[in-house]
Amino acid sequence: ERIGGAVDVDSVVGQGTTWRLTIPLTLAIIQALTIECGDERYVIPQVAVHELVYLDGQSGRVVEHAMGAQVYRLRGKLLPLVYLDDTLGLHRDGEHDKDVYVAVLQAEGKRFGLVVDRVLNTEEVVVKPLTSRFKDIGVYAGATLLGDGRVALILDVASLARRAQLAAGAEAKDADPAVRRGNGNGGRLLIAGVGDRRVAIPLDMVTRLEEFPVERIERTGSREVVQYRDQILPVLRLSHLLGAYETESGPTVPVVVYTENGRSVALAVEKILDIVEEGLDDSRRDFGDDGLLGSAVIQQRVTELLDVRRAILAADPLFHTKIDTTIDPYETTTYQPAGV
Repeated sequence: ERIGGAVDVDSVVGQGTTWRLTIPLTLAIIQALTIECGDERYVIPQVAVHELVYLDGQSGRVVEHAMGAQVYRLRGKLLPLVYLDDTLGLHRDGEHDKDVYVAVLQAEGKRFGLVVDRVLNTEEVVVKPLTSRFKDIGVYAGATLLGDGRVALILDVASLARRAQLAAGAEAKDADPAVRRGNGNGGRLLIAGVGDRRVAIPLDMVTRLEEFPVERIERTGSREVVQYRDQILPVLRLSHLLGAYETESGPTVPVVVYTENGRSVALAVEKILDIVEEGLDDSRRDFGDDGLLGSAVIQQRVTELLDVRRAILAADPLFHTKIDTTIDPYETTTYQPAGV
């Protein structure tokens, strides 16, 4: 009791007695993962670490955006990300989303990814208590001395999750952190805001979510395009296709990228609202509007169901046409005058 621990005694006649001693973390030896962010080293309790993922910005390992937050698609599920340098106010050189590690952590039934610069090693560490000044910060559980004599602070995973507002409102321990499930049965839908309207897009038609700065969007003929992964990506504003009232635009344009057979199109929306699972059978109505498959009540709001095929062809009429790449119409041809 003097050190903040507890002793439990269970005794059964004729079988024996079990003594359980609960020792506070500040006096424990734990298996820990040592990481580095900026020039500082930190320790994460190994019990909270599920796996490590390396993001090189290539091979499809990129950070996406959903509901205004940065996420990473891990085995088909969206994993919300917390950047340790931003949380602790550390300065970091270089790009935020390349050559970094994501430690997949779990706290209070929710999984999230902690983005750090480097992962060093795992080792057993002795946890030392912190002074009241450090405890008031709320992101540290203790401190320890590493093998090389350096002092490292131990991160409080639950506090990091609460700071990122990931643990609040959890309805199920195994739920996808970026998905709110509905009561019905059905496929997952991405809900986007287009003007003052809500539009649903089947999640299996979403290859990637991106945000492009407005100045990166260019024009070719009557179409908008953007340079994307060494390609010219056609951009279709769904507000134009659906005739929606377009509100004031911000510094970036959220887009839904769809890729098939090496060709991609970008469907520009005003904001990504949510990702849900909803049943559509009872409430679905078809009003025959161009570009829509109908409307349904999703999250107690009337939501329009986008005809994705129609939108893709509006962005790129030749999207499903195979183009013979062996013929280059701009290949230089040498002409010689007659009689020479």
